Order: sequence, then C-alpha cells, then structure tokens
Amino acid sequence: MGKVGVLTGRQKLILELVGGENELYSRFYFTGGTALSEYYLKHRESVDLDFFSETQFDTQMVATFLDEWARVNNFKFSSEQVGPVFINQLDFGRGKKLKVDFVYFPHKQLEEGKIILGRGLKVDSLLDIAANKLLAAIQRSEVKDYVDLYFLLQEFSVWDLREAVRVKFGRETDPLVIASHLMLVEDFEYLPLMVKPLTLPELIEFYRQEAKKLGRTAVE
Repeated sequence: MGKVGVLTGRQKLILELVGGENELYSRFYFTGGTALSEYYLKHRESVDLDFFSETQFDTQMVATFLDEWARVNNFKFSSEQVGPVFINQLDFGRGKKLKVDFVYFPHKQLEEGKIILGRGLKVDSLLDIAANKLLAAIQRSEVKDYVDLYFLLQEFSVWDLREAVRVKFGRETDPLVIASHLMLVEDFEYLPLMVKPLTLPELIEFYRQEAKKLGRTAVE
C-alpha cells in the first residue's frame, strides 16, 4: 500500500482540530470515503469529511467549535440539519470549499477503530466502512460507492459484507437484490479522480461477474 496521502491541507486542518477537542473526538469517529482512501486504500481522491456518532449530540456544541475555528483559521461556514446529518459547508475563499458532516449513526461498530490524531480521534474500521459501502450501494446509486466497493471486494468477499450488514444493521440482503443493484454500475459515465488505476469498463466488467456469481448462488 502506498504511503502518499490523499488529504488536502484543508482536510488535514479540520481533522487536527477535531482531534484536538475532547468533546468531539470522544463522541465522533472519522469514516466515509475520505477516511477509507487516506487510511486504508489510497485509491481515489475524496472531498468530504464524515464524522459519525453512535449517540445523539448537540449540534450547537459542534457549531460553537466551528465558529471558533473559522475566526482563527480565516474561513466562513454555513450549516443545516438534514435528518440525522449536521451539514457544514466551509468556504476558505478563492473557490476552496470543504463539506464536513457530523452524523448521528446509531449502529454499533463491528470492530473498534484505531487512533489517528490527537489524543483519541479514531478512524472507522475497514470492515465497518465496507459494510456501510455495501448498504450504500443498495440504497443509492453513486459511482464513488461502486469504486470504493470494487477495492474493498479485493479484501472481503461479498458474502463477508452481506454478513457484516446483517450483524451491524439487522438487515438481511437478498443476493439477487444485491446483484441487481451492482448492475446499476452500467449507468455511470465517468469515475471519480483516481489515485490507483481503474477504468470504467474494468469496473463494469467486475460487477457483471460479481452479479453473475450472486445470481448463480441464489438459484442453487
């Protein structure tokens, strides 16, 4: 695995700030595509920062920290609550922006993450991110999830992740349903900016084969 990081200076700044505040790093862990790429796969560029909490939290507490950071580090931000997601759009000027989400995510992690910054900010485990990504691929259709899952399926089998989804979310996933959602990859026209080599035809062919295997297993 390569040692070159994928984080931008702005992403590093916010991670360090979160990692320096006990009220934040004791409640939240770093997860999502950016965490996956920086700390595990080094496979693609990713722009958002996602922090999950298994318990409900005070958004005003988070906003207070953001307000202080904005004054010290010369950026502006706007916030909105959409369901369990506290969305923050940070504007550093000259077109440089960063989306930072703090999310109430009441699902116990399958494995404990490792400390990455400060006195205790943890990154989500690879298995947990993989389970989240399989469920995301079933629930929505975004090319980044399919790219992430492509690389994760070099580490786990789809059956491993199906079981992880069952344990973590209490949800049974029909192999044929998984197969049908994987084939939505054919609707995509481009990939995100990649660090590791991957083409859209390669991605499509990979999921065609995965869908075939799932289909055969489902009818046996």
